Amino acid sequence: MKTSVVKQYTIIGLGHIGASLGIALKKAYKSKVNLVGIDNNPSTIKKARKEKAYKEVETFGKSKLMVNSEVVFVCVGIEDMPKVFSKLSKINFKKRVVITDVGSSKFEVFKKAKKIFSKEFNFVGGHPIAGTEKKGFSNSVDSLFENKPFFISGVIGSKQSAKLIAKIWRKIGSEVFLVDPRQHDKIFAHLSHLPHVLAFGLRKIVKKNLSQKEIAKYGGTSFKDYSRISESSSELWSEIFLSNSQNLLKTIKELRAYLVSLEKALKKNSKNTLIKTIESL
Repeated sequence: MKTSVVKQYTIIGLGHIGASLGIALKKAYKSKVNLVGIDNNPSTIKKARKEKAYKEVETFGKSKLMVNSEVVFVCVGIEDMPKVFSKLSKINFKKRVVITDVGSSKFEVFKKAKKIFSKEFNFVGGHPIAGTEKKGFSNSVDSLFENKPFFISGVIGSKQSAKLIAKIWRKIGSEVFLVDPRQHDKIFAHLSHLPHVLAFGLRKIVKKNLSQKEIAKYGGTSFKDYSRISESSSELWSEIFLSNSQNLLKTIKELRAYLVSLEKALKKNSKNTLIKTIESL
């Protein structure tokens, strides 16, 4: 299968990532492809139907065109992915379809996909590093994935399907990397999941001790960066944390040990000890 012959894509979940992907695909391929949008939120469906990007926007059970799709992007929360995978596995697609996802953790998602999908399906685990604190269809951006990394992590079926997904993401401007699902989750426990833990914690501590007026008036650039991250969906990130809990727990343990060392150095009132603590690897 080549990208040039893919005629129809389905996007399941028209939130910030899914809706941005839809308009990015339409921008890249123009009239050469049909897009089907699937969502269970009536308000989102109404908004999406006003967009010229989609040939059909429906709930999962009512779609008449999804069976014609050659690529299906699953853009729902990690907790909902097994349900969606199970529904997709029961559809008699007219062509051998490639199912791919955009989840922020990969090992558990890949394990569940292997259990659910038969040999008739190709599955490619995917993760675009492009999310923001914003959410919902109304915050979709057609340039969201441009010059951003995209990870392929875990493949079931044809190797050609992974090449296809890589070509699609490159077409919309992403730089594609291949990584094992276990390694992916270790990497992003450190680079994404732990920073979100810190951001949520910082917001809680600051709001407990300072007034909103003080925060707005005196918060500098570094605080605003963390504050932006802390505005992310707590429901979404709870699912991500739980799906990568073992790796995240290890990073939290390391953070706790560092904070204990920092606390001891502060109690000693020693600049040299503090420097060594801050710089130690």
